[in-house]
Order: sequence, then C-alpha cells, then structure tokens
Amino acid sequence: MASFLFDIFRINIMGEDTFAFADLDDGTLGMFFVDEADDAPNQTTDQDVADRAAAAQVPAFASAPNLANGTTTIDSNVGKFDADDLTFTALAGDPSESIDLFVDTGTDTTSLLIANFDDYTGLPLTPSGSDVVIVFAATGIIRI
Repeated sequence: MASFLFDIFRINIMGEDTFAFADLDDGTLGMFFVDEADDAPNQTTDQDVADRAAAAQVPAFASAPNLANGTTTIDSNVGKFDADDLTFTALAGDPSESIDLFVDTGTDTTSLLIANFDDYTGLPLTPSGSDVVIVFAATGIIRI
C-alpha cells in the first residue's frame, strides 16, 4: 500500500464536523509506528486512533511523541504542512511497517487520524530500544 491521507481527514478539512477541525499549525499532532501484522491501516474506515488496535501502536497512543513547530505554507500553488524532525526516545515494540499521523486530543476516540506513511526511510523498522529520528523531507510532511 502507498502512503495516504485518511478519508475522514480529507472530509474534515472540507468542513465535516464529526471531529474538531484539524488545525495543523496550532493543534497538537502526534505520531506512532504501526505494526501492520496487528492492524492494517484502512484509508476509508479508520477515523480515530481508537480504530487502530492498541497492539499495533508503537509506542502506545498515550506515549506517542508530538510534533513541534508545525507550519502550513503555500509553495508553487501547493499547500505544504511541515514540522521539526521527530524523535522517538528509546523506542521498543513490535516490528512496524508504517507510521500514523493524528490530531492528539488526549483521548483516542476523539483523536482524528490524518495520514499513514509507509515510504519513510528505515521502514519497515524493528525497534531496539534506541532513539529513532524521523527526518521529514524538505518538501514537507503533507502536500495538498
């Protein structure tokens, strides 16, 4: 499967109000790795973090790091979201094939899933207890 935006996020940015608006600039956004053997991502039916099996989250939702300094810009007529590179401290857990980006409300049932990435350098990953740094591309995390 290729990286994608979850359908619920695409609907959210057009005004659908099941979830609070996903404020990429000022909102709290988190990421966790996904063990797809425990829960394969579904672009259409996965809507919030609670739709992801707890066993698939590396680290667990409550321990997932948050992005810092999120920015949105327009570059050559393309909307771009970017943030500082992200460090997962002492990451341990199941082998993981992808990464989920989500709005972190502190509650899994209200934390909107934004995107799933399976094309980052180093994936698949088997965490060993060491720090893992996600270096976001110069072109940004999301381009619309």
